[in-house]
Amino acid sequence: MTPRDTTLFCLGLYDKPSLSTNGYLVVMPGVNVSLRCSSAHISFNRFSLSKERRAVLSQHQNGGRWGDFILGPVNLSFSGIYTCYSWYSSSPYVWSAPSDALQLVVTDTTNQDYTTENLIRMGVAGLPLVVLLVILAENWLGRQVLPKEDQQELPELSCSRQKTQTEWTFGLTPRVTR
Repeated sequence: MTPRDTTLFCLGLYDKPSLSTNGYLVVMPGVNVSLRCSSAHISFNRFSLSKERRAVLSQHQNGGRWGDFILGPVNLSFSGIYTCYSWYSSSPYVWSAPSDALQLVVTDTTNQDYTTENLIRMGVAGLPLVVLLVILAENWLGRQVLPKEDQQELPELSCSRQKTQTEWTFGLTPRVTR
Protein backbone atom coordinates (compact mmCIF):
# COMPACT_ATOMS: atom_id res chain seq x y z
CA MET A 1 0.00 0.00 0.00
CA THR A 2 1.33 3.39 -0.91
CA PRO A 3 0.78 6.28 1.46
CA ARG A 4 -1.57 9.02 0.30
CA ASP A 5 -2.35 12.44 1.60
CA THR A 6 -5.86 12.59 2.97
CA THR A 7 -7.70 15.83 3.57
CA LEU A 8 -10.67 15.86 5.89
CA PHE A 9 -13.35 18.50 5.51
CA CYS A 10 -15.98 19.47 8.02
CA LEU A 11 -19.09 20.00 5.92
CA GLY A 12 -22.36 21.51 7.05
CA LEU A 13 -21.14 23.91 9.71
CA TYR A 14 -22.73 26.79 7.76
CA ASP A 15 -26.10 26.94 6.01
CA LYS A 16 -26.14 25.72 2.44
CA PRO A 17 -25.74 28.32 -0.30
CA SER A 18 -27.87 28.40 -3.43
CA LEU A 19 -26.62 27.58 -6.91
CA SER A 20 -28.27 29.25 -9.90
CA THR A 21 -27.67 30.17 -13.52
CA ASN A 22 -28.65 33.22 -15.53
CA GLY A 23 -29.00 31.15 -18.67
CA TYR A 24 -30.25 27.75 -19.70
CA LEU A 25 -29.46 24.36 -18.19
CA VAL A 26 -29.58 22.63 -21.60
CA VAL A 27 -26.94 24.16 -23.87
CA MET A 28 -25.07 23.49 -27.10
CA PRO A 29 -21.31 22.85 -27.14
CA GLY A 30 -19.15 25.94 -27.47
CA VAL A 31 -21.13 28.34 -25.28
CA ASN A 32 -20.13 29.73 -21.90
CA VAL A 33 -22.32 28.91 -18.89
CA SER A 34 -22.40 31.17 -15.84
CA LEU A 35 -23.19 29.61 -12.45
CA ARG A 36 -23.62 31.67 -9.28
CA CYS A 37 -23.12 30.33 -5.77
CA SER A 38 -24.70 32.68 -3.25
CA SER A 39 -25.17 32.82 0.50
CA ALA A 40 -28.32 34.40 1.88
CA HIS A 41 -27.12 35.60 5.29
CA ILE A 42 -23.36 35.30 5.75
CA SER A 43 -20.58 36.93 3.73
CA PHE A 44 -17.92 34.39 2.77
CA ASN A 45 -14.66 35.00 0.98
CA ARG A 46 -14.45 31.63 -0.79
CA PHE A 47 -16.88 29.62 -2.89
CA SER A 48 -16.19 26.24 -4.45
CA LEU A 49 -18.03 24.53 -7.27
CA SER A 50 -18.11 20.76 -7.52
CA LYS A 51 -19.31 18.43 -10.22
CA GLU A 52 -20.68 15.14 -8.95
CA ARG A 53 -18.90 15.59 -5.60
CA ARG A 54 -15.49 16.35 -7.13
CA ALA A 55 -13.93 19.79 -6.76
CA VAL A 56 -13.97 21.75 -10.00
CA LEU A 57 -13.39 25.45 -9.33
CA SER A 58 -12.75 27.73 -6.40
CA GLN A 59 -13.59 31.44 -6.39
CA HIS A 60 -12.10 34.03 -4.07
CA GLN A 61 -14.35 36.93 -3.05
CA ASN A 62 -13.52 39.76 -0.68
CA GLY A 63 -16.37 39.53 1.81
CA GLY A 64 -19.12 38.89 -0.72
CA ARG A 65 -22.26 36.84 -0.64
CA TRP A 66 -21.76 35.19 -4.00
CA GLY A 67 -19.19 33.72 -6.30
CA ASP A 68 -19.60 33.51 -10.08
CA PHE A 69 -18.23 30.58 -12.05
CA ILE A 70 -17.89 30.72 -15.82
CA LEU A 71 -17.76 27.30 -17.47
CA GLY A 72 -16.72 27.07 -21.06
CA PRO A 73 -16.65 27.02 -23.79
CA VAL A 74 -18.45 23.82 -22.78
CA ASN A 75 -18.36 20.43 -24.46
CA LEU A 76 -20.20 17.17 -23.76
CA SER A 77 -17.95 16.39 -20.77
CA PHE A 78 -19.37 19.41 -18.90
CA SER A 79 -22.75 17.66 -18.54
CA GLY A 80 -23.43 16.63 -14.97
CA ILE A 81 -24.77 17.55 -11.57
CA TYR A 82 -23.18 20.58 -9.91
CA THR A 83 -23.25 21.78 -6.29
CA CYS A 84 -21.39 24.56 -4.52
CA TYR A 85 -20.00 25.29 -1.07
CA SER A 86 -19.10 28.46 0.80
CA TRP A 87 -16.23 28.81 3.27
CA TYR A 88 -13.59 31.13 4.72
CA SER A 89 -10.00 31.12 3.55
CA SER A 90 -8.91 31.32 7.22
CA SER A 91 -10.66 27.95 7.84
CA PRO A 92 -10.12 26.05 4.60
CA TYR A 93 -11.40 22.74 5.96
CA VAL A 94 -14.70 24.00 7.39
CA TRP A 95 -17.30 24.36 4.65
CA SER A 96 -21.00 24.95 4.41
CA ALA A 97 -23.48 22.23 3.60
CA PRO A 98 -23.70 21.60 -0.16
CA SER A 99 -26.16 23.63 -2.19
CA ASP A 100 -29.11 22.00 -3.88
CA ALA A 101 -27.99 20.23 -7.05
CA LEU A 102 -28.18 21.82 -10.47
CA GLN A 103 -28.03 19.59 -13.55
CA LEU A 104 -26.30 20.94 -16.64
CA VAL A 105 -26.91 19.18 -19.96
CA VAL A 106 -24.66 19.82 -22.94
CA THR A 107 -26.15 18.32 -26.07
CA ASP A 108 -25.14 18.43 -29.71
CA THR A 109 -28.70 17.97 -30.98
CA THR A 110 -31.22 20.75 -31.25
CA ASN A 111 -34.96 20.58 -30.98
CA GLN A 112 -36.03 21.09 -34.59
CA ASP A 113 -39.74 20.33 -34.37
CA TYR A 114 -40.93 23.52 -36.02
CA THR A 115 -38.07 24.67 -38.22
CA THR A 116 -38.69 25.80 -41.77
CA GLU A 117 -36.65 22.90 -43.12
CA ASN A 118 -38.84 20.36 -41.31
CA LEU A 119 -42.03 22.03 -42.53
CA ILE A 120 -40.73 21.83 -46.11
CA ARG A 121 -39.83 18.17 -45.63
CA MET A 122 -43.31 17.42 -44.27
CA GLY A 123 -44.93 19.19 -47.24
CA VAL A 124 -42.82 17.30 -49.78
CA ALA A 125 -43.55 14.01 -48.00
CA GLY A 126 -47.30 14.74 -48.07
CA LEU A 127 -47.38 15.70 -51.76
CA PRO A 128 -47.49 12.09 -53.11
CA LEU A 129 -50.41 11.38 -50.77
CA VAL A 130 -52.35 14.36 -52.12
CA VAL A 131 -51.64 13.31 -55.72
CA LEU A 132 -52.82 9.77 -54.95
CA LEU A 133 -56.04 11.09 -53.40
CA VAL A 134 -56.73 13.26 -56.47
CA ILE A 135 -56.22 10.28 -58.79
CA LEU A 136 -58.53 8.09 -56.69
CA ALA A 137 -61.23 10.79 -56.55
CA GLU A 138 -61.04 11.34 -60.31
CA ASN A 139 -61.31 7.60 -60.94
CA TRP A 140 -64.26 7.23 -58.57
CA LEU A 141 -66.15 10.21 -60.02
CA GLY A 142 -65.43 9.00 -63.56
CA ARG A 143 -67.32 5.78 -62.85
CA GLN A 144 -70.34 7.61 -61.46
CA VAL A 145 -71.13 9.76 -64.53
CA LEU A 146 -70.75 7.97 -67.84
CA PRO A 147 -70.66 9.93 -71.06
CA LYS A 148 -73.84 9.62 -73.18
CA GLU A 149 -72.15 7.53 -75.86
CA ASP A 150 -71.01 4.97 -73.25
CA GLN A 151 -74.47 4.49 -71.72
CA GLN A 152 -76.28 1.27 -72.56
CA GLU A 153 -79.61 1.27 -74.32
CA LEU A 154 -82.01 0.79 -71.45
CA PRO A 155 -85.70 0.20 -72.07
CA GLU A 156 -88.09 2.95 -71.01
CA LEU A 157 -90.96 2.36 -68.69
CA SER A 158 -94.28 3.05 -70.37
CA CYS A 159 -97.77 3.01 -69.07
CA SER A 160 -101.15 2.97 -70.76
CA ARG A 161 -104.76 2.90 -69.59
CA GLN A 162 -107.40 1.02 -71.31
CA LYS A 163 -110.86 2.51 -71.26
CA THR A 164 -112.67 -0.60 -70.19
CA GLN A 165 -110.37 -1.50 -67.37
CA THR A 166 -109.91 0.36 -64.12
CA GLU A 167 -106.39 -0.95 -63.66
CA TRP A 168 -103.20 0.38 -65.05
CA THR A 169 -100.95 -1.87 -67.05
CA PHE A 170 -97.27 -1.23 -67.28
CA GLY A 171 -94.88 -2.58 -69.80
CA LEU A 172 -91.38 -2.09 -71.04
CA THR A 173 -90.85 -0.66 -74.47
CA PRO A 174 -87.52 -0.18 -76.14
CA ARG A 175 -86.11 3.28 -76.07
CA VAL A 176 -85.78 5.06 -79.35
CA THR A 177 -82.66 7.09 -79.87
CA ARG A 178 -83.04 10.24 -81.84
